[in-house]
Amino acid sequence: MTEVNLEKVYTEMKRVRVELKSIEKTLESLAESLIPKEKASPAEIKELESLRSEAECGDSIPLEEVLKKHKVKKLA
Repeated sequence: MTEVNLEKVYTEMKRVRVELKSIEKTLESLAESLIPKEKASPAEIKELESLRSEAECGDSIPLEEVLKKHKVKKLA
């Protein structure tokens, strides 16, 4: 590629990045206005943080363990 073409690609990438940021902000704003806010107890917050960290790490647990933890005998 020539230097001129590389410069065009770089300029387009910067434009796309700015547009993507704008879309992300719009979606975040929309989500905040559509999703109701709920109050959570400290125990619920701790559980949510644990679930988030598991998801980010890719950790998983067997379905049977989840069912047992929530005292569900059988799936519907």
